[in-house]
Amino acid sequence: MDDRIAHGGLVLWEDGGVPVSMAGVSRTVAGTARVSVVYTPPEHRGRGYAAAVTAGAGRTAREAGAGEVLLFADLANPTSNGVYLRIGDRAGTAGRGGVSHRHGTNDP
Repeated sequence: MDDRIAHGGLVLWEDGGVPVSMAGVSRTVAGTARVSVVYTPPEHRGRGYAAAVTAGAGRTAREAGAGEVLLFADLANPTSNGVYLRIGDRAGTAGRGGVSHRHGTNDP
């Protein structure tokens, strides 16, 4: 976690100064970064925070030089997959219970 924070790989979304959602961003390797660890506490869900922080994490990765941003999601979670598609991600290859998304540029 210290390394993720040190390289700017943790995006925290706040509303009124209160942390409401977070997402991790990997270091860019071979022009590609990965968004991971998207989490919104239950009491803050359903307000668009996950979409905002995921889009922000993708924007952070692109600003750091990533030409491609990927996100892997659980096929059994229609909520998260719906969020990712709404913010412009394109579903890619599915396998082993998950689907990869290519992060789009339709930031909210």
